[in-house]
Amino acid sequence: MDKKLAISTYHLQQHELVNFLYDRFPLGLLYTLIVGFIAALLAAFELDLQGRSSWPWMWYGALVTLELARWRLKLLYDRVRHDDYLNHRLWKRRFFVGMVMVALWQGLGAVIAMPYISQNLQYIYHIFLLGLGAGAIAYLSTSMWVYTSYLVLMILPITLYQFWLGTPDGIVLGLMYLFMLWAYYSGVKCMNRMIADSLTYRFDNELLVNDLQRLLNAVARSNKELDKISTTDELTGASNFRAFRVRLEEFRRKHASNKLPLSIVMVNIDHFYEYNVAYGQDIGNRTLTQVAHLLMAEVVNGDEIVARLHGAEFGLLLPGISCEGARMMMQKIMDQLAELKIEHKGAKSFDRLTLSIGICCTPINDELSSRDLLQRAESALLLAKRNGRNRIEIAA
Repeated sequence: MDKKLAISTYHLQQHELVNFLYDRFPLGLLYTLIVGFIAALLAAFELDLQGRSSWPWMWYGALVTLELARWRLKLLYDRVRHDDYLNHRLWKRRFFVGMVMVALWQGLGAVIAMPYISQNLQYIYHIFLLGLGAGAIAYLSTSMWVYTSYLVLMILPITLYQFWLGTPDGIVLGLMYLFMLWAYYSGVKCMNRMIADSLTYRFDNELLVNDLQRLLNAVARSNKELDKISTTDELTGASNFRAFRVRLEEFRRKHASNKLPLSIVMVNIDHFYEYNVAYGQDIGNRTLTQVAHLLMAEVVNGDEIVARLHGAEFGLLLPGISCEGARMMMQKIMDQLAELKIEHKGAKSFDRLTLSIGICCTPINDELSSRDLLQRAESALLLAKRNGRNRIEIAA
């Protein structure tokens, strides 16, 4: 079974969601560092007069350190992201820990800076924090609890600080933060549902397509097996009469115009009825199969075919082989059978198993039908039987 088929849709969905988090992390990191740098730069100018200009840069240095640690985590994830059975919970937890530290550092940094900076810079900081919350939607919306945790940990400290001040402006700002928390959360919730649904449909469809493909492959294999059964003699493994006639007709139509030579060979085991009577059906079937294998061993060309026509009679189609070539091939088979010295005490003329063979060799043309060609080969076989058996006769 395909390994992917053994993985649940839920696992594939969660794997993809974790991929989204780590794929979008580089842009989120850049966005955070740029905003943090601007915030530190503005704070440094105002705090310089207070002798605290190093504070913002110390804060920013710690932020860079945190983000570099998270970048290292992303590089580790890239090494294992293509594993089918990735532990997505573990890697989401690792991402979550890094995100929590950055969110807290941003929120607490803003709260610590508020008492020491001007009102105008405080408003800029509010815009930065809300902008970071809005910008994170594009990078964290694939996980509700990751985004919600980031938003709350970054926004809640400054919100509580505004209510703690108790001023009209502080209360308005605090309420605005609460409203934006609710608005961001609601928007991300809808987006997350859409993403999850689209991934579910995607992987369900992929698994459905894979199941359908497996079914089609199974049907194709079954059709091949059925076709083989319908064209193969069950006892000997040779082709059957139907396959013989179809191949003959196909060859005749294909080469009627170029008059390619064709040798049709009819092979009959002499006195096979008497052989079965003398030795039994089981031994007769084994001997019949043995002769079939002798014939099939000489057929090496893909266009050639050996078929069991009926009873103890076989037919061979040998395209492009001359009468002499067919005769030599059949003589070789008769010699091989003679070397086996298969006893046949029911035979009238010989004490061993023998073959009678008729060969029809003629160029293919439109005037000769498949029936005409078969009749010529059968006539040659009958001639071999009338002339004493254990021989080869050719009808040109």
